[in-house]
Amino acid sequence: MNTFLNGMEKILKAVVSAIIGLMLFWVFVQVITRYVFNYTPSFGEELARYMFVWVVFLSLPIVAKKGGHMAIEMITARLRGTALRTVNLIGDAFTLIFLVIMVWHGAGMVMRASFQTSPALQISMSWVYLAIPIGCGIMLLNVLLHFLTLLRPVADGRD
Repeated sequence: MNTFLNGMEKILKAVVSAIIGLMLFWVFVQVITRYVFNYTPSFGEELARYMFVWVVFLSLPIVAKKGGHMAIEMITARLRGTALRTVNLIGDAFTLIFLVIMVWHGAGMVMRASFQTSPALQISMSWVYLAIPIGCGIMLLNVLLHFLTLLRPVADGRD
């Protein structure tokens, strides 16, 4: 599973970088067309907004894999051994529960939004909401791997 997640991280980094580049380019074009040609494409803001949503949700697994998700470091920095492991297990357990809920309800939103179209782009809103179950699903795998690693017995027996 670790090999799969490492490969997925590389793909996500490339996709996120590409989307950020496209978003930057598109916003730049929008500003130029607004001030030089006194015209703004009607779908410009909507496209940038939806790309931003995808960047946020596809970045979640990358951040989680690096251990950058929410943590109260003021507490965890003072803990060692079994106490730190227990706090990390509890934190991961709550994160897993939250992510299962996000994936479940995100998939539900994708289904319900299939009948809606975006105002300017005229695409199915399912494409926008699909970022939620994909990003949270991959993050779920990362946190699950970390959780299972914490459950393994300590090799040297010291805490």
